[in-house]
Amino acid sequence: MIDTLNRLSLGQLLARYRPLPAATMLVGRWRAEFVGPWWLRLSAGPSIALSGMPGWYGKRFLDSAAAVNLQRRGDQWHELLPMTCSEQPSWLDGQPCAALGYGTATRRPWRWVRDELRQLDEQHCLCLTFVDLPGLRRLGFPFLLVREA
Repeated sequence: MIDTLNRLSLGQLLARYRPLPAATMLVGRWRAEFVGPWWLRLSAGPSIALSGMPGWYGKRFLDSAAAVNLQRRGDQWHELLPMTCSEQPSWLDGQPCAALGYGTATRRPWRWVRDELRQLDEQHCLCLTFVDLPGLRRLGFPFLLVREA
């Protein structure tokens, strides 16, 4: 799955995202994988670290309306930056997605970030990160969430 997605251009990944259904039944821990062209995968980790989440691992969904980001440092897990989850129209195409928002009380830049999730299959969600700033709101940065046991 990841190898296939890594052979796609950014435009092809966005095209792959469009017909997918909104992600559902997300409760549990999900590992993140950066997907897409090499330059995007190479820059994703440092970009997230610079924005305040070094060691970002993925997300844990507490229930259908709440999630937290997971950070791994050595063999310790940290939960940070809680999010709300709800079905909303995608900023990409207006079709339903599971949208994760950090809220206006969250530190910068996360208050401007929105993650959108659509289901590839029961074990994988293709996700886009959007930044609600001029020129960036319609540009989604892809990643994959992989369900863990």
